[in-house]
Amino acid sequence: MSPFGFFKKRFKKFQTVSELIIFPILLVLYPFVAVNQGIDISDVTYSLGNYQYFDLMDPNWKLSIFLPSLKGYLMMHLPGAGYMLGMKIYTTLFVVAIALIVYYSLRVIIPGWMIFIGEWIAISLSWCPYVILYNYMTYLFMTLGLLLLLAGIMTFGGKKQNILFFLAGFMFGANVLVRLPNVLEASFILILWFAGFMCRERIKNVIIQTIVCVSGYVVGVLIPLSVAVLMYGWNAYASMLEWLSSVSADAGNSHSMAATTLLTLNAYKTTILEMVIIIPCIAAGVIIFYLLGQKKVSIRALNSFKIMYLCGILVLVKYYFSKGVFTTNYWYYDSMFEAAMMFIVLSLLLDILDIVSAIAARTGFRVLMPGTEGERILAFLSFMVIAITPFGSDNYTFPIVNNLFIVAPVTLTQLRRVARRSSFIHMPATGLKTREDKDDFAREVSIHFPWKYMTVMIVFVVIIQGTLFKAGYSFVDGADGRKRDTKITAIDKLGGLYTTSDNAAAIENLYKVLSENNLLEYKLLQFGESPGLSYAFDMKPAIYTTWPSLESNTVSSFDQALSNLSERPVIITDADINVKYQDSSSTLEKIDILLDYIASNDYNIVFEDGNYIVYAPCD
Repeated sequence: MSPFGFFKKRFKKFQTVSELIIFPILLVLYPFVAVNQGIDISDVTYSLGNYQYFDLMDPNWKLSIFLPSLKGYLMMHLPGAGYMLGMKIYTTLFVVAIALIVYYSLRVIIPGWMIFIGEWIAISLSWCPYVILYNYMTYLFMTLGLLLLLAGIMTFGGKKQNILFFLAGFMFGANVLVRLPNVLEASFILILWFAGFMCRERIKNVIIQTIVCVSGYVVGVLIPLSVAVLMYGWNAYASMLEWLSSVSADAGNSHSMAATTLLTLNAYKTTILEMVIIIPCIAAGVIIFYLLGQKKVSIRALNSFKIMYLCGILVLVKYYFSKGVFTTNYWYYDSMFEAAMMFIVLSLLLDILDIVSAIAARTGFRVLMPGTEGERILAFLSFMVIAITPFGSDNYTFPIVNNLFIVAPVTLTQLRRVARRSSFIHMPATGLKTREDKDDFAREVSIHFPWKYMTVMIVFVVIIQGTLFKAGYSFVDGADGRKRDTKITAIDKLGGLYTTSDNAAAIENLYKVLSENNLLEYKLLQFGESPGLSYAFDMKPAIYTTWPSLESNTVSSFDQALSNLSERPVIITDADINVKYQDSSSTLEKIDILLDYIASNDYNIVFEDGNYIVYAPCD
């Protein structure tokens, strides 16, 4: 046996063991990296507070994300879930579940090691806190629905296929009650139609399959909707729809359809402009290797040019770092965001090439990118995930970056397929029998070296930057680069978590003031960017929301809520609210209403620092 054969056999054995045992274990453990890092008093604890005070929260917001709100509330009753660290651990299991479901489901069509790398990338780039369940339950239901739909497409007729289609529809339908903008996932039916087109399915069969999917979708909507209506009534649900419609219809609102679409397109524009420099680099490399092949240079000289080209790629990476496209700020998004967007642009490019090639093959035109029907369907599925995910969010293209669980492994397998087949087309019909044949083959395929290794660069940068980001990042906390090296000890709810020294001092000082003044038993009205104080201090919210400064909480609703207060709460505001909201007329109106309430209800300032002002009712 040759040395190459010996190592190949050992590697195959290691690969088998890895795919059966090591990779699944790593996918279980990896999401828990840095689980005890960070205390964010904005979005993270706001979500946790909404779960804890489920019965007291605004029905509009609660019903618009009904299943996550209910799930979070129920999870609060699990052992250890009364602590922030406990809930962070429990909610991390959603990401573990998504990664394992994708890993085991796609192994029948994609190599396990490739799915593992894809899931590693997806987990690394999951920037959104896991406790925000309306995101991760969306991804879970979406993933289950897509995999069931894919399984149904790949099943040959019969009762089993109908069951799979029904369940796929059910998952997409139930997802509407996870987050109302998920209604757009009904468009995933296009994947079924595309598959029917690709496989030359009879129109009658496609119609029947569509009806089965739609039936599952309707049932998926109706079951959780019935629970919501039983709990709150039709009037409350109708009121929520009207509220959400007004928010989405507001062209100036960041959640409107127009705003989210423009943000998404702008993100792609920015990344594509950053990637333009790659095109001449690839073109120059292709020309050089073509000329080298024509001159029949020696293989040693060819390899030397390959090494030089790889060094050129490293120079390009250095250029991106020097320009700030990539950074070493692994505590913040900019370290990985543009690399992730380059990966997504690459995914879209491959998906579009696959889809166009599929249509060309079906209609008798020349194919740009060879592939099987199954590979084409996967490409269309990946394209649909990228297209649908950002709608309903005002977070630029961050939702797509956060949801690469299916897209990443599909993209990697597309790259592998294109790389293999681009070399195969140069293979002589007689094979590589002589050394001269092998050398000629190496010279011919070298023209593909530049684009292959440029894409490898993007994948490697995403893996490295993503992994370091995962290890160094915590949402909001430490976003300025300060180390989270201080463990909270004075507040039981936050026990076991590490934060920056400044954040720890601010929270513990505030807690100490409330405790020493016997104010922890009061209800709490918060105003500013610290809506999580109710959760952190176990103080019941005084009104329907712990984040009244949000634009979605109207001035009239806030005014009415204060007018309806039957007992005076403790009021905590950010120290700089009069400066912070100068660009928001509605928030300034709310501040005026709040200050009028304070002035007319006999309050004293019992604490004030650079972070907070505490108003306590006089006895």
